[in-house]
Amino acid sequence: MTDSVSAFAAELRRLRAARGLSVRKLADQVYISKSYVGMLEHGDRPATAHVARLLDDALEAHGSLIRLVDGAEPVTTAAEVVNGKARPDADEPMSADDVQHLHDTVHHLVALDTAHGSGGLHLSAIRAFETAQSRLARTGVRDSDRADVHAALAEVGEVAAWLAYDSEHQDDSRRVATEAMLVAQTAGDTSMARFLASHLSMQATYLGRGAEGLALADRVIAEQPKSRRVVGMMRVRRARALAQLGDGRRALAELEKARRELAGGIGPGDPGWTWWLHAAELAVHEARIRSASDDGRGAATWSERAVIALPAGQGRDQSLYRAWLVSDLVDVGAWHEADEVTEELIGRVSAAGTARVPKILGRTVRRARRTGAPSWLVDALHEATEASSRAA
Repeated sequence: MTDSVSAFAAELRRLRAARGLSVRKLADQVYISKSYVGMLEHGDRPATAHVARLLDDALEAHGSLIRLVDGAEPVTTAAEVVNGKARPDADEPMSADDVQHLHDTVHHLVALDTAHGSGGLHLSAIRAFETAQSRLARTGVRDSDRADVHAALAEVGEVAAWLAYDSEHQDDSRRVATEAMLVAQTAGDTSMARFLASHLSMQATYLGRGAEGLALADRVIAEQPKSRRVVGMMRVRRARALAQLGDGRRALAELEKARRELAGGIGPGDPGWTWWLHAAELAVHEARIRSASDDGRGAATWSERAVIALPAGQGRDQSLYRAWLVSDLVDVGAWHEADEVTEELIGRVSAAGTARVPKILGRTVRRARRTGAPSWLVDALHEATEASSRAA
């Protein structure tokens, strides 16, 4: 730990304690995850100039945190805009400036979620969406910027819905996604409306409503999107819904069609939000389909491929994919392999919070006990479950 990182950590702990804030409360205020604040306070990671400014303002530190980070010049941030700190014209009709602020908020939240997970972020994201909605209702929007404002607001809603889903706040996720879809349709933003339909399809299948998930995906495919990647995403949703409905054979066939649609990467006619449909993501879907079809060996093989293929910067998925791999290894009685991955997982979960990991691990512990797994593995799974619950 360098002197500057140590000094920043100590000052952050002192200021937070002096304000009487919990780590989670501070994280919510500045739109970063609880686990990330914890790492900063323990000196496990240096703060960026951007984060230093967020924390400095939230703690009314008058620059004491900013001065401890090289290059931390005062800047207006997306989080400040959402909190209303940088909007002297907040009573004016929304305009192109607000579009940029909303896009900045999206980029900020997505970057934090990708690196550190959704822990502590979903409330901030929902608050950002609702704040902008209230502003739009109160002040209106300039006619020339109407479509762009609605489209940007819908994108904030999509991110908020995703974070609520990943945090296991499913009612909030469904509500926000539905509201955001209406906003997207008002803007004539077919692309974002389809993205939100994909979210609702994914969530319906996750909650055991496979028929609903299938219908939502089919509706988008019937619209014949020009983007092959959008079609590919909807085929992934169809595959997962079919597996949930017990038709594993058709599910795997549909996933193979999705792979063909998604081959070749993002083209000029593809929405930017389709970037995440990479090889590792598709491997995870194949693993989950095979698991639902009682093909334990196949599920474990594809889960391992997903972990290997996952880009290093996706902190949350590094934990999530390993949780699924542990689950699949336990299902086939691969105790030692499961223990090795569990140890890796324990070392990673503190860096990226998602409520899905402790949920997966909790179910895995119960299955491990039922199938007579060694006590040392059950103990390790318990430790991983507790560590992931704290991070979430």
